[in-house]
Formats: sequence, C-alpha cells, structure tokens
Amino acid sequence: MLRKPNDKDQAEQPQAPQNSQIIDEVLHSKRLDELEHALNVQVSPQRFRSSSAGDHANGMLAFRGQGYFGIFRARIGRNIDVVLEPDEADDRIAFVMSASGTGEVLLNRHMYSHSADQAVIFPSGPERIVRFAQDTEVKVFMADRVKMAECCAKLLGHDIPGFVNFDISADLETASGRSWLRLLSYAEAELADPHAFIRQSPVAWRQFEQQLLTGFLLSHQHGYSQALLAPQAAAVPFYVKRAEAYIEAHFAEPLSLADLAAQAGVSARSLQNGFQNFRNITPMGFLRSVRLRRAHEALLSADPAVVTVTQIASACGFTHLGEFGTAYRRVFGVTPGQTLQKKLRL
Repeated sequence: MLRKPNDKDQAEQPQAPQNSQIIDEVLHSKRLDELEHALNVQVSPQRFRSSSAGDHANGMLAFRGQGYFGIFRARIGRNIDVVLEPDEADDRIAFVMSASGTGEVLLNRHMYSHSADQAVIFPSGPERIVRFAQDTEVKVFMADRVKMAECCAKLLGHDIPGFVNFDISADLETASGRSWLRLLSYAEAELADPHAFIRQSPVAWRQFEQQLLTGFLLSHQHGYSQALLAPQAAAVPFYVKRAEAYIEAHFAEPLSLADLAAQAGVSARSLQNGFQNFRNITPMGFLRSVRLRRAHEALLSADPAVVTVTQIASACGFTHLGEFGTAYRRVFGVTPGQTLQKKLRL
C-alpha cells in the first residue's frame, strides 16, 4: 500500500468507510525511490531510468480501484523513463493518456505518443517503457483482460477465444473517444467519493465495473468492434416464446386470446403487442397458422378411404368447415380435398 501524505505533503484525501473494498491511496513525494516503490507495490514491477543525476522529484501517485481494476494518476516531475518489467501473466490491459503535458510509450521497439487527445492501449507482457517529461502527468485506466473478454462475449452473445486485442493508438477526439472520456471522468469522481454507492454495495460495484468495461469495448477499436456495433435484432420477449410453445402443444384445443395471455403471464394487450412487434402477426393469427400447418401435414399423410377432411379439420381445432377451406386454399393454393386425394399442383 502507499503511505499516507505526512505533514509536509498535501492534506489527506477523504477516506472511504472502513468496510469499503476500494483502495484509495495518494502519495506526494520529492524522492524518486519512494515513487518507484509506490508504483511497484500498487501497480506493477517497474524501475526508473534517468539520464540525469540525483534523487530529486516532484512526484505524485494517486490510485483508486480494486486490484487489477482501477484508475491512477502519476507524475514524476522530471524527465525519466519508467521501465515496466516483463509480466508472464499477461492478464492486464492499460489505457494511458496525458492529464497534462505529453508522453511516449515504447512497445516492441515502436514509440507511441500520448496526450490529452491521444491515448496508448497496451497489455501486460513484454517489457514496456513509459517516458515522462518534467511536466507530464499520466492518467491510466487499468483492467483485467479476462473480465474484458468475458464482458465482450456477453455483449456478443457467444464465447470468444482468448483475449480482446485493441489497436494501440486511440484517437480521443472522435465521438466515441469523447464519450469514453466522459465515462472515465465520471468513474474517477465516483471512485474518489467516500460516500458513493460503489463503496457500500458489491452489486453497485459490479454494475460500475461492467459499465466501464462495456464503455471501453465500445469506444476503442479491436477485433470485435464491428460485430459489437452492428445493429442487433431485438430479442423476442419470453412471453411471446411461451405463448408460441403453448400453442404448438395445444393447437387443437378451443383457445382464446385470454387463455394465451394467462399462459404467457402477461395481459392480453401486452401479448398482442408482443406478437405484432416481433412476429408481425396476432396471437390468434399465429394459432390459425399452426392449425393450418398441422392440418396440411395430416391431409398429406392420411388415407382418403379412411379419413375425411371434416375429421382432420375438427382434429386440428377448426369448428367452421367453410372458413377452414377458404383459409387453407389461400395458404396452400389447393383445397383440403385435393390435398387429401393427393391431387396437388405441380
């Protein structure tokens, strides 16, 4: 954990309730070794590499979050490289931008710049170097790659292999970039508020975490971006599916709209609207289509020497032979009798 600011440091931040699981630590220091130790303990193994002599700094580290999920700000106050040691676990992802000044991140021998309008996104893994200028203060969102992948799979509706691999450079001047920055500012304010719901309720924390993961997935480019942003067909309500299943099992019975609504567990109006919106047919129209289909199947397989059209119509729930004949011909193009006699049009 980071040490609390002493009398020579800035006043302590408001502390969270004792039952909170959220880490809320701030360190102000003029010593490089203290800043280096704090980053090692709170963030990840790393070491400072400076081209100038001396141990003087004008640094700050503020971390708020839980374990691998949180937001932190860091300022060293001098030109220095922060070398992030190789990480075998490769299970975290970092979003780095500048709260002030500009900076660079060296990844796989390529240098990427970050500022208030441009971010760098990279996973843990090989050695990475974050380059600080004297006036640079970085803001970093850190997340668990496993949870990120689980969130992506949930949004897609199917499992995905491995992790989500993001584009390294992120333009924050786009509409999606600005949307993410607003969400990030909100998250930072909530994490800093000692009375926020996320400190009191595990449910609130999980929703907060999912909101940030979802926002991150939708705001930045990766292999599943197109699939996530593609228009999705609205899911058919459970009560429509329940009514359909009941109709399929009881089509021969004298069913009314009220009967179907009762079986579906909703009002007749809700059921009517559900079928119209998702099936483009009324519940009674769906019942009639099921009865016609079942009658057609029965007529095709029946022996005309043994069974009559009237018997099959009655067995399928039709009580008016004339209406049955008219509806049947409109759908299948032949009469029920022609089907029974196997005199079908080719």
